[in-house]
Amino acid sequence: MRREHVLPSSAETSRRRLLQLTGAAGAAALAGCSGGGDDSESTNEEITGDEPMTDRTFTAPTTVLPGDMQWNAANQSNYPDRPGFVIFDRLVYFRATTGEFVEGALADWEVGEDAATLTLQDDLSWHNGEDATAADLERKLHIALYDNHPIGNFTSVEDVAAVDDTTVEVGLEADVSEPVFLNSIQSMELDMPAEQYQDILEEFEDDPEATPLTDFAPEEPIGTGPFAYEKAGEQELITTRFEDSHWADNVNFAEYRFLFIDGNDQAWQALRGGSVDALHNIFTSPDIITSFPGSVVEVQQPANWGLSIAFDHDHEHFGQREVRKAIAHAIDREIIAENSASGGDAKAPVNKPTGIVGNFDGSADDWLDDPDAFEDYAGKNTDRAAELLESAGFSREDGTWVDEDGQTLAFEFKVPAAWNEWVEAAITINQHLQDFGIETNLITRDDGVYFGQDLYGDQGFDAAGFWWSDGWTYPYHTLEWNLNSWDAQNVYNYPGSVEIPPIGEPDGEPETIEFATEFEELVGMDPEGDETRQRINELAWAFNYDLPQLPIQEKVDQCFVSTENFKVVGDSDPDASVQYPTTFLPRIGKLVAKAE
Repeated sequence: MRREHVLPSSAETSRRRLLQLTGAAGAAALAGCSGGGDDSESTNEEITGDEPMTDRTFTAPTTVLPGDMQWNAANQSNYPDRPGFVIFDRLVYFRATTGEFVEGALADWEVGEDAATLTLQDDLSWHNGEDATAADLERKLHIALYDNHPIGNFTSVEDVAAVDDTTVEVGLEADVSEPVFLNSIQSMELDMPAEQYQDILEEFEDDPEATPLTDFAPEEPIGTGPFAYEKAGEQELITTRFEDSHWADNVNFAEYRFLFIDGNDQAWQALRGGSVDALHNIFTSPDIITSFPGSVVEVQQPANWGLSIAFDHDHEHFGQREVRKAIAHAIDREIIAENSASGGDAKAPVNKPTGIVGNFDGSADDWLDDPDAFEDYAGKNTDRAAELLESAGFSREDGTWVDEDGQTLAFEFKVPAAWNEWVEAAITINQHLQDFGIETNLITRDDGVYFGQDLYGDQGFDAAGFWWSDGWTYPYHTLEWNLNSWDAQNVYNYPGSVEIPPIGEPDGEPETIEFATEFEELVGMDPEGDETRQRINELAWAFNYDLPQLPIQEKVDQCFVSTENFKVVGDSDPDASVQYPTTFLPRIGKLVAKAE
């Protein structure tokens, strides 16, 4: 039985040591676990694999009030994703540092020319005691397809069927390379049991245009993961080790608790004071790290995403390419990354935006045949910014840019208030643009308002902090996310086709690119083929020339674990690069409780 799948060599090479930390972030990250305060001593105790079962409780934060939680991940309101990671199993997991996909709810998979065969674990169970079978996976995939999941690019409801108790066959309507298929399903969880979701599926089957999933909000989850929902209080969610989990033999602590903590400052204080045993992934500056107890270790992992500015393309000014590009030249991403990182090495500036990850070590350029043909937005080039605005009919009056009608180039820039490093980046961006004569108003928003109303609700935005990659590494996914995804079309209103000149010829004769067609063709191309590389170059150029979003920086995720009562592997272990150490490593016995 195949249990590990390595991406094709071209994708592997493009990552160039996928850790992506050999540049600015190299020294700290490649050293493995680093201690907290100056008084730290070695905290890397050997994990033998035969640690005894304990009654210990592992406590970590949640940013959703337990009493307000609902357990449908497709409902944007009050879904607690970190608790969801231990209550539900992902279909597959991805080791970012080695490029391997490893088993989750799936024990095996095969991607062929006409079909993909997905095989569930033999001993998979729902927390209500029911067997988790291929019928459950079929239901999950059907609902995902009705809900416009990216797998709809190469399959449909009619092509997905359970063939026995553990196997689902996914008919492929186009050739699909294995990395595209596996990346497409890697964030999927087996989280839709019949008891809660069969009625949802039947409503979709009666009316494929219906939206029954959006507002469905189950108060308690029925999961498949190593910990089962026990109860939710006002401030604390309690989950307990699920003895029938196929991971159970590797889990040696009885409870996983989630304590409501609102904001980074409160999270850091909770770790200092010992009220939590870990922080999942949280940007933390060096001065904060030195304030942690010596028992605290840091585990870094490549995030493969970072802050961008999402422009509303329906905005009268941001709909103009020249305005977007002028903003890109009026700010200095290196200074922004330095300020955002607060003296640390967890941010790398995106100086040449192409929609491809790899900005710590420059490996994004490995995909480009001629990197110098792409526009470099590095540094602050206000002369170029002014030239672009003037070409679009703007002029500078009394130090402020106005359009041909005398209307000021001004906008509100929204970011979530609790995301400290985004706020720090936004302050610098705001200052650079104001110095250049663009009037900006920085607005920080509560998470619920930001995600519920500004990004995914009716409030909207002029410009907003967003993410220019959704954590994928293979360029098909990062480019599709920016140019052709639901979010591109509905969050920042990017058009489905644009006029783009040839690569490296910004003044050349433009041609229309239909993004849906481009990605329908790219999805099945041989990842090692020259034609695939050429298509990726063309789409990366379209991104670089048109700037659907403005990438600011790429980040490293920082996880912290107190080793006072627990042991955890360091970030040199490939399994520590699976998202996230605090929720994946307990499954495989690499985050364990010490004997009591």
